Amino acid sequence: MKIIFAGTSKFGIPTLEKLKHEHELVLIITQPDKPAGRNKTITPSPVKLWATRHNVYVEQPAHISDLLPVISHLNPDLMLVVAYGQIIPKVILNIPKFKSINIHGSLLPKYRGASPVQAAILNQEEKTGITLIQMDEKMDHGPIIAQSPLMLTGRETFEELYKHLADLSADMVPKVLSEWFAGKINPQVQNEEKATYTKLLNRNDGKINWAQSAKTIDAQIRALNPEPGTWTTLNGKIIKVLKAHIINDVKIELPGKIHLHQGLPAVKTLDASLLIEEIQPEGKSPMSGKDFINGLKSGGKLFI
Repeated sequence: MKIIFAGTSKFGIPTLEKLKHEHELVLIITQPDKPAGRNKTITPSPVKLWATRHNVYVEQPAHISDLLPVISHLNPDLMLVVAYGQIIPKVILNIPKFKSINIHGSLLPKYRGASPVQAAILNQEEKTGITLIQMDEKMDHGPIIAQSPLMLTGRETFEELYKHLADLSADMVPKVLSEWFAGKINPQVQNEEKATYTKLLNRNDGKINWAQSAKTIDAQIRALNPEPGTWTTLNGKIIKVLKAHIINDVKIELPGKIHLHQGLPAVKTLDASLLIEEIQPEGKSPMSGKDFINGLKSGGKLFI
């Protein structure tokens, strides 16, 4: 089948690898090159890099509606959308013979929007998964074509869960598309009463409140690294907390108080402590908790 793929992040790369063996990729649509990194170097998306390596025709419109004539001319059988980053108008969604399918990193209708992977970790879910929907003009709203759950251990980091879900979606695609093209799937309307939404996360979401429970802060650290990052302050300077785990000590301290536990820094929370394994002080490279504590002067310190 002739397929148009629209995507930007590396989440879609495993799916592209599956598609290239079984279908004809007639066009890849991705976001324009953007500044990235400390030096704000203009950088192509992971999907564009993949398309270039595999000699697939790629377009990067500022507005996907500008591609209407191109998409119509290609006469595709399907458009597959994975973490693209633009709302696609209905007139384009309906061009392909078998319409347009979106792959989303949650069990819809839960966690519609930009950050479903982070939301599953932040909210300490026992399971998440992948949903394929037939797209309509609303965000993550169309009827469900297929779902696959993924049980969580409660220790996943964002990057680990992101990869698991990307691989899971790629594993689903061949069978689901085969059944979709054969007319064997009857899409099921989403239950709007159960719909929840996520947002685009920013730096403020990463500020740690040490007066919260240890589980809440632990989930925040696992969900929001590497971006937008979790952080606190010490003596007016930003400290990024990169990796930690809960210890159920019995020390009676104020939330945010640093104390030693087996030679490593531990920070008191509402109900336990977090042992800091990796940290990044402002203006410095990431370091171990042990190296960090060795650099502190004696006396109790408070993270704020």
